[in-house]
Amino acid sequence: MGLFDKCKPLIGVVHLPPLPGSLLYKRRPFPYPHGARMDIDSIVEYAVSEAKKYSEAGFDAIIVENFGDKPYKMRVGVGETASIVRVVGEVKRAVNIPVGVNLLRNSGYETLYAAHISGASFVRVNSLCELRVSVEGIMEPAMRDIARALQELDIYNDVLEGRLEILADINVKHSKPLAHDYKPEVLIKDCLERSGYPVSALIVTGESTGVEPPPEHVESIARIAGEYNVKTIVGSGVKPENIAKYWHASDGFIVGTSVKLGEYTENVVSLEKARTLSSLVERYRQTWPCKPSLSRM
Repeated sequence: MGLFDKCKPLIGVVHLPPLPGSLLYKRRPFPYPHGARMDIDSIVEYAVSEAKKYSEAGFDAIIVENFGDKPYKMRVGVGETASIVRVVGEVKRAVNIPVGVNLLRNSGYETLYAAHISGASFVRVNSLCELRVSVEGIMEPAMRDIARALQELDIYNDVLEGRLEILADINVKHSKPLAHDYKPEVLIKDCLERSGYPVSALIVTGESTGVEPPPEHVESIARIAGEYNVKTIVGSGVKPENIAKYWHASDGFIVGTSVKLGEYTENVVSLEKARTLSSLVERYRQTWPCKPSLSRM
């Protein structure tokens, strides 16, 4: 079951509490359960519960993210990697839709290992080809580390044949490019031509979590990506009030904050909010059948 088997898939984010290996594991209270300092068994239970709500609401896929591991390391350690393998594996067994994984801040190598071992269908890489600066430090391109993981695991064909899909952020949120003459159109072409393996989709976000990107920015990236038959996903700020303006340019949507209680990222998923967005997407699919988007024109 491929991520893009469904027209413009709606992908829900499971934002995890602090995992073993992170500085605040069992120390930092997480809003759900109220003020709880969760151990790994509780984290698994929480993740499965959130994933089931997305599935029940009609979302097409889920991505699990170590959102609670603040302050983030640029590359996660053994504890976080092992933990997310367990969490993703349990989520995958609990739902019958594609499950993906993302390890903040930019752990492409570890994410590939976690996806392969847990059986995840796709990964998100925050800085595949860019050199960027963030409050966590310098983000170096993960492109070669991912190639190394593909070689070590002997799973290049999984990526080539679509059994494991790589999604890559462009101009990722909560960071800035180091180059003073940053040109996304040049970067995208270099990235897709020089990575050495297929990239299924580029993710376009606003400047921070929950912030929508300018529609014209999505359209511009979609047109460039389309030259390489690569899809485009809007990865932040999507909600019922604005999804229509992205519909014709985007091939999918990653949603988390807008379907949480109070639109607070670390709160639980509101089944009502998730159903409202999912129903709207389904209505749009009926109104505007899934013709090729800008990224394939």
